[in-house]
Amino acid sequence: MSRTLSDALGREFVGLIHAFGVLRTDATPCGQPMSVSTAHAICELAAHGPLSQTELADRLGLESSSISRLVDQLTRKNWAIRAPDPDRNDKRIRLVHLTEPGRQAAELVSAARAERFGQLLDAIEESKRPQVLEALYLLKDAANAIH
Repeated sequence: MSRTLSDALGREFVGLIHAFGVLRTDATPCGQPMSVSTAHAICELAAHGPLSQTELADRLGLESSSISRLVDQLTRKNWAIRAPDPDRNDKRIRLVHLTEPGRQAAELVSAARAERFGQLLDAIEESKRPQVLEALYLLKDAANAIH
């Protein structure tokens, strides 16, 4: 790939990150008053049920120490609890479960996310929306391939 094209991709990708507000630590890009990692964690738990910290780390692409701190934060907010996995003999393995307040927070995040992405799509010419989605698929697959 040419350096010019690579530089342009970098500039536009960083520009998208800035425009979408991903770097904010006090709120999600969809305006929810929590970090992006918190929002993703509660949405994963809401969508897939209780997960071990290792499973949650894998789904979010985070290190185990980061997940441990994140789950600690969720439990302090009463959004999650750790409980033994009834299907495993090793009682040291704990599953992270959302509490009812955690489920409610995840629902708010999901609704805000749907609203924000709806607004983004509305701002794109209708005939170009499939191209945008295709480009995102390609970028995601490329990022996963080099990760």
